[in-house]
Amino acid sequence: MLSVLAEHGVLHTGQVTTLLFGSRPAAARHLGALARAGLVWRFVHDDDPRHVAFYELSAAGAQALTARLGEAGRAVPVALGRPGPGEFVVNEFFVGLAAHASKDPRCELFRWRRALEAAVWLREHGVAEVSPSAYGVWIEGGRAVRFVLHVEHTAAAGALSRLAAPPQADVLAGYRRAPRGVPVAAVLVLCPDVERETEVRRGVAAAPLPVTVGTATLDRLFDASSAAEAIWAVTGAEGLRRLAEVGR
Repeated sequence: MLSVLAEHGVLHTGQVTTLLFGSRPAAARHLGALARAGLVWRFVHDDDPRHVAFYELSAAGAQALTARLGEAGRAVPVALGRPGPGEFVVNEFFVGLAAHASKDPRCELFRWRRALEAAVWLREHGVAEVSPSAYGVWIEGGRAVRFVLHVEHTAAAGALSRLAAPPQADVLAGYRRAPRGVPVAAVLVLCPDVERETEVRRGVAAAPLPVTVGTATLDRLFDASSAAEAIWAVTGAEGLRRLAEVGR
């Protein structure tokens, strides 16, 4: 459990249930034991009427996990246990796909890299000046789509990501300057609202990328059962597509 919390930065009880347990009470018992031992921090957002409990690796938990990894001869991840930009939204995206795959034998989240690993991987392939939130390969019914995910940290997303809204910028410009092309089938952009999604789509239409761009709003993501559903708008195409159909 400490390793899972360290990998994802911060998770709520329902997400831990999906990833590790078949029962919410079992997940709550184990998380409670870790909290009482001081290995994780438990917190609830003041403005959340649902009072959802989130858990994050504590300093003591990070030390314990670092020691355990060292004893096993395994490398300690950079920024162990520290939430990254947009972690709340990224985890909703990831856990939703994991839950979808667990219910449908035709589906699999074959590969997943967090923000830092995704950025390093892109740089190794000649794509610099971009800050992806994640990278993954989604397989559904024999179709596979390799994608990078960007979560826009604007005002509406800030409440979820705990980040201040930066100035509006073209977050995809680095892909246009990639000298050897982009090693994915699709770049996915999660926008805080329809207005921002329209702006991103307009920018891509005016200055196309050498890769398919799929956009969705946070509302569409949270209203769907998972990001695998038909929530993605593709520049130059009609209607909404499923994740497995983006990039085709």
